[in-house]
Amino acid sequence: MKEIMFGTGGGKSQLAPAAVRRHLESFPHWVWPLAVCAAFIAVGLLVLDDYAVTGDAIFFQRLLAINTFNFALGAADALPADDNKFYGAAFEVLPLLVERIAGLDDTRSIYLTRHLMTHLFFISGGFCCYLLAYRMTGSRLLGLFAMLLFLLHPRMYAHSFFNSKDLPFLSMFMVALLSVHWAFRKGTIGAFVVCGAAVAILVNLRIMGIMLLPAVLSMRACDVYYAGGGAERRRAVISGAAFAVAAAAIYYASMPYLWADPLARFAELLATLSRHPHRPYELFRGQYVYAADLPALYLPVWIGITTPPWALLLAGLGTAGICWRTAMQAGAVLRNTTRRFELLLVGCAALPIIAVIALQSTMYSDWLHMYFLWTPLCLLAVVGLRQAGAGLAALMRHSGLMRHSGRRRNGAVPSVVLAALAALALAAIVAEMIRLHPYQHLYFNLLVDRNTPEYLKTQYRMDYSHSIRLEGYQYILDNHPDETIHIEWRGAGHPIWRYLETYYTASERSRFQMAPATDADYYVLEPSRWVVNPPGLPAPLLPPSVYDRKVYNNTIMSVTTPDLSRVGPDIADAYREIYRAATQREPALQAGFDFYLDGKMLTLVNENCSPGALRKWYELRVYPIAQSDLPNLYRERGHIHIRLYGVRFDGICLMQATLPDYGIARIEVVGIGGFWTERYLAELRQQYAALQETEPEIRSHFDIFIDDGALRYTKDECSPDDKAAPFYLHIIPAAADNLTAERREYGFDNRDFSWDDVVNRGRGVEFDGKCMATVPLPDYEIHGIRTGQHIPGAGRLWSGEFYTQAYYAAQASELAAQDFYYVYYGDGALTYIREDCAAADTAAPFFLHIIPSDVNDLPEGQREHGFGNLDFYFGDAGGVQYDGRCRVSVSLPDYAIDRIQTGQYRPDTGRLWEAEFAFAE
Repeated sequence: MKEIMFGTGGGKSQLAPAAVRRHLESFPHWVWPLAVCAAFIAVGLLVLDDYAVTGDAIFFQRLLAINTFNFALGAADALPADDNKFYGAAFEVLPLLVERIAGLDDTRSIYLTRHLMTHLFFISGGFCCYLLAYRMTGSRLLGLFAMLLFLLHPRMYAHSFFNSKDLPFLSMFMVALLSVHWAFRKGTIGAFVVCGAAVAILVNLRIMGIMLLPAVLSMRACDVYYAGGGAERRRAVISGAAFAVAAAAIYYASMPYLWADPLARFAELLATLSRHPHRPYELFRGQYVYAADLPALYLPVWIGITTPPWALLLAGLGTAGICWRTAMQAGAVLRNTTRRFELLLVGCAALPIIAVIALQSTMYSDWLHMYFLWTPLCLLAVVGLRQAGAGLAALMRHSGLMRHSGRRRNGAVPSVVLAALAALALAAIVAEMIRLHPYQHLYFNLLVDRNTPEYLKTQYRMDYSHSIRLEGYQYILDNHPDETIHIEWRGAGHPIWRYLETYYTASERSRFQMAPATDADYYVLEPSRWVVNPPGLPAPLLPPSVYDRKVYNNTIMSVTTPDLSRVGPDIADAYREIYRAATQREPALQAGFDFYLDGKMLTLVNENCSPGALRKWYELRVYPIAQSDLPNLYRERGHIHIRLYGVRFDGICLMQATLPDYGIARIEVVGIGGFWTERYLAELRQQYAALQETEPEIRSHFDIFIDDGALRYTKDECSPDDKAAPFYLHIIPAAADNLTAERREYGFDNRDFSWDDVVNRGRGVEFDGKCMATVPLPDYEIHGIRTGQHIPGAGRLWSGEFYTQAYYAAQASELAAQDFYYVYYGDGALTYIREDCAAADTAAPFFLHIIPSDVNDLPEGQREHGFGNLDFYFGDAGGVQYDGRCRVSVSLPDYAIDRIQTGQYRPDTGRLWEAEFAFAE
């Protein structure tokens, strides 16, 4: 291939001095990228076990591979019902095959193998990046620059070890782009079949890859339009069709979930993954926001602060140049394969961002799900670097610094300058990655404040992966003097166990003991990952730290100890002073721990602290008087919650946290107890007394009132037995359309609940022997409510029902006809009601013929019949069935009516019943 350097004008430019260039050109162009791959593989093997496993890699991704593999081979009848069925396992089956072929059966070998294969695939993506950049520019050095830039993004590099979801998609995106470029260069049917296969595998890994399907077909359509003759046009059409068929067939074959019903399930897959059901809250620019309602700047900001700025600047320069060329010479760009491909890169970088913002797609964990954008951005940076060289050369010629006198002098200067700057920039990235190791996935650039201590983690969620815990456990293992180490208890499925299984030998693992009945020697905390206190509140009292790991002056992991005998006397004295200050007043509650409340400071003290007293999972729950006072992310739950960590000294256990400023109704510590604040109790008594002055809608075991859009269940003498049985609550809507499809056959909305449900949402209260539960009603029109308590398998304990005035409005109006149904007229509609109604009574269609006073009032197509036809089906008209009753309303036209004929009929046997009545003015 002829080598084309980025230009200085006047022929072939020099990217490097002649001696360097001759040395580079003495080998085949692919030798140097292979040498880079070998170097990266060697480094990867050295640092492989420095990266911990993540929750996804521990369980979900490997389970996805196992389930898909077993189902495809007929070893399982069906795929699991969880969301994992929507993800393809094209990459995941590879490490599973290696695992089974090699007979790996220990956790460490399995997950290190998975890490290695993910990293090797990432390096292969870097090699494809070289090939693609080389084919785009003709420059070996630009190709090497693109490859190194691709591989040395700090976040991508770290994720390439432990992220087997997003990094394989990133790597495969580069492979797919290379296949697209190669297919259009070759132009053969076989090349487009290969391209279709690559795109299919890409879509299998992540549905976002489907963007390449219309892109390739559009580019092929340009070839058809600009074809020079019939044969060329036919070849373009056939190869484009071959691409589409190959992509569809291979995607279908690789996605077992689609096999039963391809079209319907693919539509379900698209709908689910575009608005992913997992929607946590994200810390973004110091605010907690719901993942389904992220601000438009979420994705651009995350990309901007976690990618080397100069790389983004080059990508922007390349994008600007491509867009300018397209605007000035659109036809020429669409005809030229190379220019079209550059335009494709712009689309691949920009359109996903626009789509995410426009569709409000669910995003979380920084730009994790969009890491593939680094592929087009990296290639656009290469285009930008080439354009920078051309621009610098033009500037030098204009200023007279580069001149021609027989032969070109100083022609290589722009290229050499930019090559040196690029090398320095890459070297700076390498230095930063070495400094961060093994936490390159926490890289932030200089566009964000990363120097102020503990600031960065208050603005952005720094880590999602659990990987930082490994260093904490290694510190404990290396420094604890005793043979047995008691660490914070977690469930058997928690990633802590996977760390131990993956990284430690059996003898090392045996030193760790986790049991709820033992005292912990250490806690390993991740203050940069999870919120240990709600937004705006200071952190609760934490045990003293014996080891901290910081990144950019932000503590990302701490090893703490609750036993003050393990730390210095000064620290112990500070905690003793907290204890003395808190116990100067009377406790607000005594229940295992004594609750001391001083303004907004809550201190819990156990003065006879038994072994294991701190081993329970203590969580402080604060219920507000007004739900609107809660931050958005806590409103569904109905309270804020704060994880409490304790310290132990002189036989005393101590926990402490700051309460929010708004009015507090109830304070509770899970596992201990809680109490209502006096202010809230006064409001409760007033609210309860006001309800008793009105007549309840239901008077039964509980009195039930409708108040302010909610049901209130009240009982004067309330015992634990009164609240033990589950409550059922069936709400009958005015129209069946308000119900979900599965509820329409029942005719009511099921809002069953338990007393604990309403308590946990801050809506269940007990005071002075009384109890009151508040259950919000839906916002659609309600015609009836039935409620009570029941014991599953034993029947109802009590029940009550009532129907709203809207339900009885039809009966209160004029009875127009009485036959199989009672037909009432009122409020501009006919209402059909049947009290003893079976499913068969609503199955047959209804006929409804409106004879007007003036036939000219009818629509033109109905005048020849002399009546307006409003025939309907019960369900289509919003009919409701509940508890043996059925009811449906149909609006009448607004012109003058003379008579009405109505009834039901079967197309095969005729009318089942009918009624006719005159319609008064």
